[in-house]
Amino acid sequence: MPEPKTREDYFAAASRHLAKAVHLAGYAEDLAHAPNNRHKSSDYAAAAAVHADIARSAAAIAHALPEDTETADV
Repeated sequence: MPEPKTREDYFAAASRHLAKAVHLAGYAEDLAHAPNNRHKSSDYAAAAAVHADIARSAAAIAHALPEDTETADV
């Protein structure tokens, strides 16, 4: 996946990671209710938290960028 460069790229990345966080959190909840798989739920919840943090970070970067300016390539 290419590095985000524009505000829209960062918003798109935030959206993708938020969707992944929601999916993983739902899976973690389902596992928490299954006695045989309850031990796996914390791993999925932790992964969901990481994706939520990435989504928040990407959204914050997008918010800080000008609307139609690309960042410099590094």
